Amino acid sequence: RKPSKEVQETVCASCALTRESNHGELDQWISCNGCQLWFHFDCAGFKNERDVRDVSKFFCKACEPKHGSTTFVRKSGRAHAAVDYAGLNQGILKTSDDNPEHHYIQPIKDGSFTFDQEMFPRMRPELVTREFFETCSSFSEPVVIPAEYNPKLSEQQPVSARDNEEYDVAFTGMEEEEALLHDFEYETVPDDGQDRLDMVVPRGLTVRHVAELVGPHEPLEVIDVKTQGTEGKWNLAKWADYYEADGEKAVRNVISLEVSSTKLGRLLRRPKVVRDIDLQDSVWPEEETLKDNFPKVQFYCLMSVADSFTDFHIDFGGSSVYYHILRGKKTFFFIPPKPGHLKKYEDWNNSHEQNFTWLPDATKECYRVDLSAGDTMLIPSGWIHAVWTPENSLVIGGNFLTRMHYSTQFRIVDIEKAIKTPQKFRYPHFQKVMWYTVIKYLETDPLPAEVAQVFYSGARFVRERPVWEQFNQHGKLSSCAPGSAHYNCRYYSQAELDGLPDLINFIFRTVMIALGRIEGVTEDTRKKVMRSIPKSHGEPLELARTFALWVAWKRGNEDPPAWAHPDADLPDKESAAPKKLSARALKAMQRQEAFEAYRVAPERQSARQNASREPELTTATAPMLSMPSASVSQIQTTPGPSGQHTSTPKTSVLGPKRVACDACRKRRIKCKHKDVVTTSTPFGQPTVMFQSTPSAAEQATPITPFSQPLPNSEQHMQNMPSIQSLQSLQGSQGLQNGHTNQMVGIAPMAQMTSTDGVGPAIIPGNALLADPNSKRGRSKACLDCRKSKRRCIHDENGKIDPVKAEQTPVPRGSVVSKKRRTSGDMESPIKKSKQ
Repeated sequence: RKPSKEVQETVCASCALTRESNHGELDQWISCNGCQLWFHFDCAGFKNERDVRDVSKFFCKACEPKHGSTTFVRKSGRAHAAVDYAGLNQGILKTSDDNPEHHYIQPIKDGSFTFDQEMFPRMRPELVTREFFETCSSFSEPVVIPAEYNPKLSEQQPVSARDNEEYDVAFTGMEEEEALLHDFEYETVPDDGQDRLDMVVPRGLTVRHVAELVGPHEPLEVIDVKTQGTEGKWNLAKWADYYEADGEKAVRNVISLEVSSTKLGRLLRRPKVVRDIDLQDSVWPEEETLKDNFPKVQFYCLMSVADSFTDFHIDFGGSSVYYHILRGKKTFFFIPPKPGHLKKYEDWNNSHEQNFTWLPDATKECYRVDLSAGDTMLIPSGWIHAVWTPENSLVIGGNFLTRMHYSTQFRIVDIEKAIKTPQKFRYPHFQKVMWYTVIKYLETDPLPAEVAQVFYSGARFVRERPVWEQFNQHGKLSSCAPGSAHYNCRYYSQAELDGLPDLINFIFRTVMIALGRIEGVTEDTRKKVMRSIPKSHGEPLELARTFALWVAWKRGNEDPPAWAHPDADLPDKESAAPKKLSARALKAMQRQEAFEAYRVAPERQSARQNASREPELTTATAPMLSMPSASVSQIQTTPGPSGQHTSTPKTSVLGPKRVACDACRKRRIKCKHKDVVTTSTPFGQPTVMFQSTPSAAEQATPITPFSQPLPNSEQHMQNMPSIQSLQSLQGSQGLQNGHTNQMVGIAPMAQMTSTDGVGPAIIPGNALLADPNSKRGRSKACLDCRKSKRRCIHDENGKIDPVKAEQTPVPRGSVVSKKRRTSGDMESPIKKSKQ
């Protein structure tokens, strides 16, 4: 037998114990810089981990005579704000490590955050029933049952001795007592320590009792409140020590301890209204429950120290919540589940600045509710809420699905998929619960054959009154026989009937996924969906079709879906709908795709575009006044004739148009050839782009006139206002019949062309005739140079320019470039006027 490997254990030099890790932070170790022995924090004389952070050199009591006392890191006596200014420079609010609180706690205490006035109902427990919620559709906002309305039965005031004497005098004979029993009907229930909500919670429950009942070594997920992240290697015994420790300590929180299958769970009982409206309890098979195979979300024990904070969230699966405060206080911040608020909540979850963005600033609606010990609250489906703990608290709560919130529950499930919530943070077996719901509907209130034939014939089932208006006309109180067309086995509320179409869509989509008729769904996902469909209840597609007819029967006066007919074909194979991008994200994606396409083949043109240009080609030798309407990035340019200064058109439509010649632009100097600059046409022929007003010596030099006629287009005439103004100023021939003659008379003025074929011609250097919306700026750098944050060293074809590469790298947008741009006799750019 192979001997076991020996493992050395560290023993504290003070207490001579190894000590299991159940004392929280005090189990951490510190080494003496003198004797090199190890000590527990508390054995070394420290109260918590924060005290150890300031230690520079630690010396135990035995080493102090030789090495001196423990030294600490020098600290400034000046007051410091608990803000990380390095984070502020990046536009992010961060708190200092010395402050254990979450950065929202102080604004909440100071009242910096403003809230709307809440008007949530405070109800007596006798009124909080299933009938009240279903008939009045009142479970649409949080409901609070104050502690003074809900005492425990055994805590009620006992009857005084005087009252007993009066009672005995009034009823002395047996006849009076028998008469009293006949006149009144009494309900006797065992005294389990329940309150008026019929909820049972053990008296005097503490965190230490929770650890003992659940198990001291039970693993625990602890949340670091400051970072909102989870910490591992915690158990209940360690948590109880931390919770009971006094003094300053890191703020931590426990909100995910489910105790249904523990000794504590057997001592608890939920409020009766919760048990009555819980969808899972009513549809989940009893044999599965007996096997302890059911979604365990009924009992959560929440233990929080003072100043704990849970950021805004929605409970998984859109489930509703009951919340009973045993000890301490809680403060809730509620945002209603309006469509706009849910959209902003989804965007906030996907934002990288989620931890430093106060969600109510975006929703503009938030309500504050304060709870104390003994209070109970019911939170309906979909409500966005955050929780602050003013003082140490112990809470018993739980989640439950309802029939009254189908639409909201499915909306929250879609949000969880969109923000990619991990599976362990979603409602367990949510799809299976919905399938059991469909099966329960069909088994307890089956679809009559005569009603099915009505739908098969293409007609509707007519109802004079909606089902939800038929109070006390269901079950044994109904005047119709079971199985008839107008029989209802129970009462169906309006909210339940309104949400049934969403249940149909959810069930039918799972059928389509199981049949492999949804594109973009992985095989693993399809298998998970198939496992969520209960077996031995029939074919899933037939169940979905029967349920669609059932819903049309109960709602009345409506047609079932087309696929619900037994002879109908299923819809065509659906493709998984892509996520909608914002306008900004879509524009950035298109720009990136265009840039990548140009880098791969900058000179490539499609055959279709070349074919469309062939009819427009002419044999004219003179340059055209206007270039064909085509994308600038598709134009192939060639240098101009020798001796001329050409300007190659840009390969991008972004930014201002080029005015400098190629030679000066490559040398990165101010262009000195503004008298005559030509631009290359798509056919390799240079065209005069602009020419300044000539001097007396230069007027003798003839200028090549424009001889190419313009196309007969009214739109083109509208885009040429500067040409008309030039002809009127020079007295030349006007534009007649949409054509222009040879423009000989405008030679002294600046002849021009429009580089994009759409907008008016541009005359740099002449403020009167220039485009007022044009703006001069630097050229766009390529992707590689932009990532390196330096000026681009590539030419228009994506190749490295040796002249630019030899120059000293200059960061883009530097002060030097700005000074160079504004120095000399360069004309000031025409600023774009604000609209």
